[in-house]
Amino acid sequence: KRVLGELEKMSQNTPERYAEFWKAFGLCIKEGVYQGPGNRDLLLELLRYKSSSEEGLTTLKAYKDRMGAEQKAIYYLTGGDEQRLRGSPLLEGYKAKGVEVLIMDDEIDELVASAIESYQGVELKAVNRAGAAEEIRTESDAEKEKAIGPLLEKMKKLLGEAVKDVRASSRLADSPSCIVTDENDPTLQMQRLFKALGQKDIPAAAPILEVNPAHPIVNRLLDCQDDKLLEDATRLLLEQALILEGVPLPSAAEFTARLNRVLTRAL
Repeated sequence: KRVLGELEKMSQNTPERYAEFWKAFGLCIKEGVYQGPGNRDLLLELLRYKSSSEEGLTTLKAYKDRMGAEQKAIYYLTGGDEQRLRGSPLLEGYKAKGVEVLIMDDEIDELVASAIESYQGVELKAVNRAGAAEEIRTESDAEKEKAIGPLLEKMKKLLGEAVKDVRASSRLADSPSCIVTDENDPTLQMQRLFKALGQKDIPAAAPILEVNPAHPIVNRLLDCQDDKLLEDATRLLLEQALILEGVPLPSAAEFTARLNRVLTRAL
């Protein structure tokens, strides 16, 4: 506790010096948070993360202090590549509504965030979870979802067991599609992490495909009468969402063939 107390003083009094410490030993702090509840409150104050809206590193406390009056959770996105995370379509809706998201780009962050659960009474929510977008959902989103309901049913039938569900998205602004994970399933990142740790018996969980009701591609599909084109476009929406999340495609050859068919029709 004395050591952690001194580190807390360093972080407040000489943040530049603490930044050097964090760069060298931040992973050890994260492992301490994940491995057990001992000294967790002190360790939480020492955590540093990147942000979708702030320069440099930030603390959980600083994030909490910046939260709007109506915001109910601390949002985060995990993964192993900062550039890919910052470009993820999962952030679009949060950015559009001015909601900050923590960028957690260490492989271990998936485990650490799940161990934290909450900070000073505020729940942590992963933006790649199906239920995380409820706070930014509007009445307009509900109306758009109702309007494309028949299309969603067709897409779900076409994709079969490749997805758990197909839904209209309130978290997308510019992209046509994204994938999220059901609240009770391990995320794709968690599945990859456990496999890397040698746990081969982790059950695969199909993702949920979310499509943007306001995107031109989705609007064109509403009136599509060509069943083959609809199937190709639906599978491409899923596959491009998988690619953006760093998930290997089941078949690159089939993806290429589908893409070529759609491009041929468009030219």
